[in-house]
Amino acid sequence: MKFQQKQLTRSTQLVLRENGLFVSQRDGRGRIDIAVEIPYEELLPIEVEYRNTTPQIQWRWAIVGIFWLLKLLHVNLGASLSNEEWSWVFGGMAALGGFVFYAHRNWWHQAIVHTAHLKVVLADHPADRGQLRAFVEHLEKHTKTYLRREYAPINPLGLIEPQLRRLAWLHELAVLDMPEAQALVTRLTGRLPGRGFKSMGQKLEPPYVN
Repeated sequence: MKFQQKQLTRSTQLVLRENGLFVSQRDGRGRIDIAVEIPYEELLPIEVEYRNTTPQIQWRWAIVGIFWLLKLLHVNLGASLSNEEWSWVFGGMAALGGFVFYAHRNWWHQAIVHTAHLKVVLADHPADRGQLRAFVEHLEKHTKTYLRREYAPINPLGLIEPQLRRLAWLHELAVLDMPEAQALVTRLTGRLPGRGFKSMGQKLEPPYVN
């Protein structure tokens, strides 16, 4: 599965590979800015942040300013500007409007994909939101499935401490919920989870179950 987004100044590609997430970003000329594969072990947690970075402009004052500018041009320069020069003036204003519109869609509204060690900045295009959300959900599910398959199996005959740390790590990443983690710890150590109990003033260890 992959997600792609193309802009005038940047193109981004996110691809699920066998052992990790491949992230590629190129500038408008096709030169590589980022090309890295992040192992699934280093991805979680994953989340998407939507950020609005639109400059804080008082639009009503900008409109008033443009109105008075046009009025000033009409009063002072109307007699001296030719039709061609007027076309240049309005063409420049149209170009400025086009720039603001493009910046509003591609630069000022961002969708940021956060992982444990990397963030990928995308344009928050309304047409891409559903696809991006589906990709991130699939990525998180695929990552947890991979980690569960590779790291959740236990061996009661092996070293216990490294396996306990691994189970705690999986629980911390929400790969294993609490009942699953406790059941695996019990199978691994042969003890019921808990801090033990007291009898006649002495703290006793949790009982063995096998």
